[in-house]
Amino acid sequence: MKKAITEHSLPGSDSIALPPSPTAGFFQTPPRLKNQFFDDLALQRVFERTEASFKTQIAPVTLIVLGYVPSSVRSLISPDLSSFGARVLHPRVLRWIADAEAHPPTVNCWDVWGKREDELVTSEGWRKLQEMGISEGIVSIAYENAHGEYSRLYQFLKYHLWTGSCAYVTCPSAMTDGAAKMLSTHINLKAGTSDARKVFKAAYSRLISRDLRDAWTSGQWMTERVGGSDVQNIETLATFSPVTQPAVDGPFGIEFANSALGPWCINGFKWFSSATDANMAIVLARTPDGGISAFYVPMRRTSPEISSLSKSSLSQSSIETSHKQKQRSDIYNDRREPVTESNGIFIQRLKTKLGTRPLPTAELVLEDARAYLLGQQGQGVREISIVLNITRIHNAVTACGLWGRGLAISRAFTQVRSIGGRALMDAPAHIRNLAENHMNYQAYMHFAFFVVALLGVSEQASNSQYQPKNSQVSASITSRIVPPEPSATLILRLLTPVLKAMSAKAAIAGLAECMESLGGVGYLDSSSPSDIETNVARLLRDANVLSIWEGTTDVMGNDTLRVLKGKISGAIIDAFDLWVSSAGSLWEDRADLAELGRRVQDSWQNCKTLILENAEQSLQVQGRSIMNKLGWLVISILLMNDASHGGGDHLFTISHWWVCKNNHQEHTNVLNAQVYKNIVFGTEQISKPTPAKL
Repeated sequence: MKKAITEHSLPGSDSIALPPSPTAGFFQTPPRLKNQFFDDLALQRVFERTEASFKTQIAPVTLIVLGYVPSSVRSLISPDLSSFGARVLHPRVLRWIADAEAHPPTVNCWDVWGKREDELVTSEGWRKLQEMGISEGIVSIAYENAHGEYSRLYQFLKYHLWTGSCAYVTCPSAMTDGAAKMLSTHINLKAGTSDARKVFKAAYSRLISRDLRDAWTSGQWMTERVGGSDVQNIETLATFSPVTQPAVDGPFGIEFANSALGPWCINGFKWFSSATDANMAIVLARTPDGGISAFYVPMRRTSPEISSLSKSSLSQSSIETSHKQKQRSDIYNDRREPVTESNGIFIQRLKTKLGTRPLPTAELVLEDARAYLLGQQGQGVREISIVLNITRIHNAVTACGLWGRGLAISRAFTQVRSIGGRALMDAPAHIRNLAENHMNYQAYMHFAFFVVALLGVSEQASNSQYQPKNSQVSASITSRIVPPEPSATLILRLLTPVLKAMSAKAAIAGLAECMESLGGVGYLDSSSPSDIETNVARLLRDANVLSIWEGTTDVMGNDTLRVLKGKISGAIIDAFDLWVSSAGSLWEDRADLAELGRRVQDSWQNCKTLILENAEQSLQVQGRSIMNKLGWLVISILLMNDASHGGGDHLFTISHWWVCKNNHQEHTNVLNAQVYKNIVFGTEQISKPTPAKL
């Protein structure tokens, strides 16, 4: 006798269940992300911390242990960060991401009549995300400087929330930030011509603008076929060839400071040029003296056709209407562009890449591109380092941002997925692996924002462009574990390449774990608007560029050695040594941390001896290991400092785990599943998964 087939049969009954079909059977409830400003415990730990005073016994450093952002500033920036955390997950933004991923850039080099036009076509999603980032102040916050030395922290906290939703418009943002920083150093210098200073000032004002009518983005072009990070053999040539050409004053202020075109003429070929849709670029080229020099190059110049366009042909009413359309609204509007032509810059082809697919990256031909010299001839590497030190910090926060989004997806999945009759969050092996990924992530979050804080101190002290606009902001950031000047600048120079290299490698590994934590679904790479929110594969393939862009890991190791063995190495080592010694006093009353602190101090003394007693050449083979050791030291100190000021026993667990694991020592604490849950979800109540519907 055959068993009856029913839809809801139970095991052991006389009936059997219907087989699954495309429309019937089990369907997994999709995970849904929460606002990361509240859901990301590491981000909250960086943002908020109990304040407590402490003075060291080692002059001249005076430290008061606080969070990275003081309460007076937190209250001012929290509303924007919390609302932005929701906006980046809005369905409209998710559709823009999906559109940008599904429609990578293309280029039309020739029109049907055989005339070269080099029309770069980017997706609407890419353009909307670009405009959203500009309007939200992803670059401009740092230069508005409303919170003094904390402005950089505000900028990069917002940047972190943005990273997982921006389809990599943060790449041009990073170079725009670096270019603005570079131009700001030249605006008030007496060197150079007045025309050049006017041009730099006009470009600078556009780079830091939120106004979509005026805002620019910048590229940064160094790489050629002869070498990537090694720019010493650059073949692109720059010659001094001034021209006398009257400026054309278009109705929207098109000409660059209403000045003649640059007096330098650049010819050559750039092999990797990201942000091809930018308005300008910082370019390295070889000058007649044989040295490498840096140049400001606008992407376009006024077309002669504009001179025949009477200002009256564009009525005042139409200009006013355009102005109103550019005000920030629910939708980020397109900019109206005047008539221009290429400034001798042509696209050879676009690159096909593993990740960052919405980002236009091209091979570029430069034919008599007009340019202005930045700084002195032969000092291009020194000049471009200003940009690199900014973009490498962007690189690190991008790594943490992508990693944090991947972990958010993993956390959300554990709360809707059941396996073996229990919630995935209750599976001991799964939650332990997820907790270790979170511990690594928290370590690098502290490292990244410590370096960001150093940048804030350094900028306020050294650059007259940075003047606090908020009189209520404290004049000194040295009321925390972040050291004052000049130590901040010295330690910043040492740690920037260390952070860039280590955060990139850690994020790539961490995102691979996030992908695995979702099983087969994690491996799927769908650009559907309904899937883009939880697409970990997209985050992982995008993250892989981070260990290459702005210098590979070994290049960063070599850069670290140059800092440690260079002209000011003595001052840098002394500043770092003082910081390590002073930080050790912060937890001397905590027996559980004191032993860890001794391990860290001993490791630094051994590392310092190795550096001081060996020549740079003999240390070359150890560049990466020395860099990793320095990063481990800094993170150890930051985690122990964090654990010593409340927040739960799991913070001590994290610091102990980090020091032991990364110092090749056994982590002796026996942890139960609840401790791992506290690390992943915090100590508050965790929602259980709801049963899936059949």
